[in-house]
Amino acid sequence: MAAPDEPGLLAALLGQRADLPGVKALLAEGGIVERQPGDLRDAARRHGFRPAQVRRLLMVRELARRWHIPADSAAPAVTSPREALLQFQDLRSSPKECFSVLYLNTRNQPVGCEKVAIGGLNVAALQPREVFGPALTMGAAAVILAHNHPSGDPTPSPEDLAVTRHLLEAGRLLGVEVLDHLVISAERFRSLRETGAL
Repeated sequence: MAAPDEPGLLAALLGQRADLPGVKALLAEGGIVERQPGDLRDAARRHGFRPAQVRRLLMVRELARRWHIPADSAAPAVTSPREALLQFQDLRSSPKECFSVLYLNTRNQPVGCEKVAIGGLNVAALQPREVFGPALTMGAAAVILAHNHPSGDPTPSPEDLAVTRHLLEAGRLLGVEVLDHLVISAERFRSLRETGAL
């Protein structure tokens, strides 16, 4: 007997009455692991998922996300801005400005990566709790900050530099080191560490 395809498996997990065309439409929009919970919840509702099915879908996402991250002993250390950039590939194609944070353990191995602000982003208004709250929850020892410039020019703005200094100081107070801040566009990126701004 052949194994069910991904839509069939997901439909089964969401309940026997799950609407298979709705599941297929949801998966056609992109993977569930990479999407933020709020975005996934809204998309599922748009495709006719009932509240109980949405809750199950978010649980499936969380379980898959945890399994998707390599075990601590297997995760390669992030040792350069280019290696860090690989963790933020979704920012390169995002039409909206987003601010993401890569959380690292004491050996600079990733323990998580979260978008902490999306769309209409005023970098200067970003609060330290949004960045460091997850770091404390995950037990992260260091972070790498990243945000995109959809305009295509990754040159850091004065506001980018100011918020970096603010977060650097907040990290010192909390015992979480800010290793770098990447400004990313579709074709280029800038490391504030490499340019001497950090």
